[in-house]
Amino acid sequence: MREDMSPGTRLKVLVADENPRRGHALSEALHADASLDVLTVPPGTALVDAVRACRPDVVLVDMNRADRDALDSIRALSCSALERPVALFVDEDDVELMETAFDTGICSYNVLEALPRDVKPLLRAAIALYARFRRTRDELTEAQRVLAERRIIEQAKRCFMKNEKTSEAQAYRWLQRQAMQTSRRIATVAGEYLASHKKDEAS
Repeated sequence: MREDMSPGTRLKVLVADENPRRGHALSEALHADASLDVLTVPPGTALVDAVRACRPDVVLVDMNRADRDALDSIRALSCSALERPVALFVDEDDVELMETAFDTGICSYNVLEALPRDVKPLLRAAIALYARFRRTRDELTEAQRVLAERRIIEQAKRCFMKNEKTSEAQAYRWLQRQAMQTSRRIATVAGEYLASHKKDEAS
């Protein structure tokens, strides 16, 4: 998916609607905009499979009255490697449903009786929000990884200090040297060291 969407970029939009007739009418309306490349989810096709085949920039889901069961396909998409920004359009406001929708992975919730003539700003907003969410999530994941590695290294140092009667600096230098000699991360060496000594203690 292209995260850097400049104003002149042609958007590939996948339209998903449980009502084939309404979905076709919506697609026809969107086709009038030459800046949009509009595709539809074929009847009987799972949303994840349609996204895999089309690789859209954004998914537009239109529902008369969205319910939690109807959000299952979006939840499945958000939990897969094919995750995409999803803009949901409903004609009836429901605060509880809106919260559920965001939990499933929707990044744009719009209550409209009819789509505006220019829907691109709403779709681009969905893409921008999704990109920001992904950056925040990736940063959090990286921070958690760093903290987890630090804990493992600290545990390995304490174990090495206890077993070899060395200082903390000497323990760290040993781990560092082992990592350099084997071209691996210090955290990996530390984890293996801890695992090997747990086995020794258990035997």
